[in-house]
Amino acid sequence: MTDFDPHVHEALKREIVGVYDRAARSYDRVGIKQFSYYANRFVEKLDIAPGAQILDVATGRGALLFAAAEKVGPTGRVIGIDLAPNMLAETAVEIEARGLVQAEVRKADADTVTFPDHSFDYILCGFALHFLDYPHALVRFRQMLKPGGVIATTHPYVPTDNAENFERWKWLFTLTREVFPPDFVPPASWIAPNRLNTPDRISAALREAGFVDIAVTQEEAVLYFADEEDWWQWEWSQGSRFWVEGMSPEGLVHFKTAAFARLQEMKEPQGIPMLDGALLAVARTPGG
Repeated sequence: MTDFDPHVHEALKREIVGVYDRAARSYDRVGIKQFSYYANRFVEKLDIAPGAQILDVATGRGALLFAAAEKVGPTGRVIGIDLAPNMLAETAVEIEARGLVQAEVRKADADTVTFPDHSFDYILCGFALHFLDYPHALVRFRQMLKPGGVIATTHPYVPTDNAENFERWKWLFTLTREVFPPDFVPPASWIAPNRLNTPDRISAALREAGFVDIAVTQEEAVLYFADEEDWWQWEWSQGSRFWVEGMSPEGLVHFKTAAFARLQEMKEPQGIPMLDGALLAVARTPGG
């Protein structure tokens, strides 16, 4: 996806919306719940003031939205936008259940969102910027931010430099390859995270869009699955749903059986450990 093709991008969006719509009920509700974990840590670092106006792009089940809503309080506003109807419906129910008058969700395409210039103090985007036409979207986000406003994004990061964790989970990569043909070419939706999976790539995208004071930091944490079934439900609840849905029925049975056997060997008193990682990026608009 180095050369942007609008037709390919529209097809990509339709596939992404479908996958996340099907995952909406369990998204960030099973497994290691990494989205809420990093959202809470990230928002704590942003020093968001009461009364702030915030846009949460690709809000999903609202990990960043709910963390930010606590900071802005009833005098502020957090608007979450997404294209997946089931995600929006689930998040809207939770907003109402929590009694958050300062939060709302709207169906909107982040690639073409049209809030007025200088509308927001912060624009947030959790683990989704790589799915957008981000060179153009980031420019529009900068325009929608007030002078000195902040964009804050999180990105997938696999801590492969940790030899112990890599060896512990290497079987999963090998097993995944086994269930697809040798000549299988992953579709664009599977490899989209690679567009923004290093600090240099994220920094370059923000800089080219006109942002300043760019900082990208790496976060890691050991998170635990309760058991094998918890891991299996997690596989279907987030990005890895792309490839488990792509397996043949026979391949899926083999994948699950072999994975459960390996996971049983990995159990510790707290559960099944995984070293998880994320890249956290913060930048500002000029002025302010």
